[in-house]
Amino acid sequence: MTAFLGVLADSFNPLLAIIALAIPFLRRPRSVRATIAYYLSTGAVIGIVYLVRFIDSRNQIWASFGLDYSTHSAFAASLAASIGAFDRRWAVPLALAVLLYFALEIFMRYHGILDILSSAAPAAIVAFLLQMIAPRLRGSAPPRD
Repeated sequence: MTAFLGVLADSFNPLLAIIALAIPFLRRPRSVRATIAYYLSTGAVIGIVYLVRFIDSRNQIWASFGLDYSTHSAFAASLAASIGAFDRRWAVPLALAVLLYFALEIFMRYHGILDILSSAAPAAIVAFLLQMIAPRLRGSAPPRD
């Protein structure tokens, strides 16, 4: 059973990334600009997740608080927030899936709740804000799905 749960945990983020790549094409035609803004914003926040990981590995910021930066949690939260901001129909199902993933991380003892929350919450907030700002930078309102 533990092996299956490990495979499930290892598969979550790659599957979420595939969904993130496909999402602009799963709904009515979007403008090329909207799709590009989505991909750029999503890519930027993933870059930020890994930049924070790099900075933390050098400076041990999370460790100084007795925590461990959860790159996997931040990655999942940022993608779910990006997708949910781009197409709101996905927000609730993805939020539930990500919460279950976090529960699995805790159950498998990969991370504690504070590791997950301190990593995922800022990533999700930045992702959501970037998704809201991107359409304004190109001169149009965010999608109203």
